[in-house]
Amino acid sequence: MCARVNAKQVSLFAIFILLTLALTLNHAYATTIPVGSHPTEVAFDSHLNEVFVSNYDSGSGNTVSVIPDTTNTVTANITVGGGPAGISFDPNKKEVFVADEDFGTVSVISDATNEVIANITVGSAPVGVAFDPHLNEIFVSNFRSNTVSVISDATNTLIKTINVGDGPVGVAFDFNLNEIFVSNFRSNTVSVISDATNRVIANITVGSYPHGVAFDPNKKEVFVADEGLGALSVVSDATNKVTATIAVGINPANVVFDPHLNEVFVSNYDSGSGNTVFAISDTTNTLTETVTVGSGPYGVAFDSNKREVFVANNVSGTISVLSG
Repeated sequence: MCARVNAKQVSLFAIFILLTLALTLNHAYATTIPVGSHPTEVAFDSHLNEVFVSNYDSGSGNTVSVIPDTTNTVTANITVGGGPAGISFDPNKKEVFVADEDFGTVSVISDATNEVIANITVGSAPVGVAFDPHLNEIFVSNFRSNTVSVISDATNTLIKTINVGDGPVGVAFDFNLNEIFVSNFRSNTVSVISDATNRVIANITVGSYPHGVAFDPNKKEVFVADEGLGALSVVSDATNKVTATIAVGINPANVVFDPHLNEVFVSNYDSGSGNTVFAISDTTNTLTETVTVGSGPYGVAFDSNKREVFVANNVSGTISVLSG
């Protein structure tokens, strides 16, 4: 017996399918961009609407790739120090700061010329970088020194060295309280630093092997990628306590906040998670979408101009661009 379906039913069903696809592809691929070998971290330059990508492997000549978000193509490759890792944009000086892990230095790039204008000696194995717009300072995590270096962007000189936990990696600035959150990979803690005193004011126990850190100004919370736990720890900056733990993929590496949709994006580095990026609502602390990207997703950055997320695929040597 055959059921009869009229044209109105077909039309309604078609609309339903289209709406379902629209929701499913909310953060779909915009494009894939080839860059250097083992791209690691990503930073958005809000002055020129460009994306800077650190290419960690020496096979790329220790470079930073520059990508205008208007064309999504590499327009420059800048040679920096050995093992470029963490990267951050300084809107005050319109400069990009790159942690050279192998050299124990930070390379400073002018976005006007795409040239290195300074090299600053910091601690051993610098890996994470964050800009403090309150005092126009740069905070750099030194993995082997168990310290954080503080750099003045006015002079490009080291002004303070702060002892933190064991194996500091991720760094994020909380512009609600003017504090810096630093993940300590080997001690399973996050150190909280006041930028007024450059002293640690709290140490927060989180999940195992905390890595990437991001501040959410909407909820005034800090999201920490617990690589060993396969989860995100959510920390209230009012209490410096973990308020939630969110299960994500295998080996979550880095985190970025999208202020457009109030979502958190986390890269799951391990291929066992299918090379994915998870989108999480900060309202519910639940997964809203899973997006498949290139192999070995690692660094993530939000482009406020195009409302896109740039993901560094460490293994495949590409950048995935996700619509926001």
